[in-house]
Amino acid sequence: MKKSSVIRIVRWIILISLLVLTTVLGRLHQIIKLYPPIDAFCPFGGLESAWALIRYQGLLKKTAWSSLILLLTTLGTAFVFRRSFCGNICPLGFLQELFGLAGKGIFRKRFNIPARADRILRYLKYPVMLIFLGLAWKTFTLAIRPYDPWVAYHHIGSGELFSEYAWGALILFLSLLGGIFLDRPFCRYLCPMGGFLALPSKIGLARVVRDEESCIDCGLCDRQCPMTLNVSQVSEVKSAECINCGECVNICPVPETLVFATPAIKGKRRTLPTLLIVGGTFLIFLLVLGVTSWTKDFSWKSETGLEPKMERLLWGPQRIKGDNTLAEVVQIYQIHPAYFAQELNLDSEEQYFMTLDELGTPPEKIRNMVTSLYEEAGRDPRNLLGGGGHGCSD
Repeated sequence: MKKSSVIRIVRWIILISLLVLTTVLGRLHQIIKLYPPIDAFCPFGGLESAWALIRYQGLLKKTAWSSLILLLTTLGTAFVFRRSFCGNICPLGFLQELFGLAGKGIFRKRFNIPARADRILRYLKYPVMLIFLGLAWKTFTLAIRPYDPWVAYHHIGSGELFSEYAWGALILFLSLLGGIFLDRPFCRYLCPMGGFLALPSKIGLARVVRDEESCIDCGLCDRQCPMTLNVSQVSEVKSAECINCGECVNICPVPETLVFATPAIKGKRRTLPTLLIVGGTFLIFLLVLGVTSWTKDFSWKSETGLEPKMERLLWGPQRIKGDNTLAEVVQIYQIHPAYFAQELNLDSEEQYFMTLDELGTPPEKIRNMVTSLYEEAGRDPRNLLGGGGHGCSD
């Protein structure tokens, strides 16, 4: 297998894994609010929280220290690998890329809008970034949230998708539909995070350079570029639109004609392996998230202070097992102890602290009792923390 093919496979494995991971995290939040909203795993949420952090030493609602950690990591990688976050990490960008591949399969070509209109539209993401940052810093809220296609994606199947997140749903739909015809339309024209990362990426170290002497002007690099840059017409890709995905380098048929390299210093450059750009970006994130998860600065879920066997009850009575006690069931589901005393013929307080296995009481019986009580009250026992498995309100 060619080295370029291996690199592309590695990139795809990383992007697919991150798309699946973030989709699961977003879905878990819809099921049970023990897991934070997807904003807590978005670096732009950290950017929106910047002013609140400076002024009040706190973060905006629905964000967490994890979003700030992701912001700083993303910013750090931009100074080294430019906008590699956009090309090798961002799940929303990859989602558009998947629709783009579907479009190529259907139409056997890509469509482009006129070059002049394209250049003008690419500047839209900068006022979008400034407007939403200004609103966030003025109102101390995640102002972009109702318009965020990534938030809308995680509310698919939710009752709020076409009410609270109607604008975000519309932008998501247009971005994915447009992605069938145009490469990464949201990334190119509207993404505020892309606008923010374009600034440090201008001085980022790793960039694509072209050997003009060995180039055969086949144009494959231009057709492969997801940001529709004219790679074949420059000796060095300096555009802030480049997302360092490496697709142009991998598709080039002439060895060492398109490579990643550092800026020229005294006329000399240092060539960088493509795998370093793709894998290095991921490894930096993996290392930072690994360390901060270990130190508990990066939180994958809310801390309840409960033992695991009690915490699982927050998911609903279907998680009641033989190692649970009636005292735990009473505490989690707020059921009066007298109810169990009457229904189970209990005659001592100690019995509440015995496991169901020790009591000889089938867990199914307690599950049914809890479920029946909640149904009679018109409540969902899986909705203790605002979840419920049906896309409940945030």
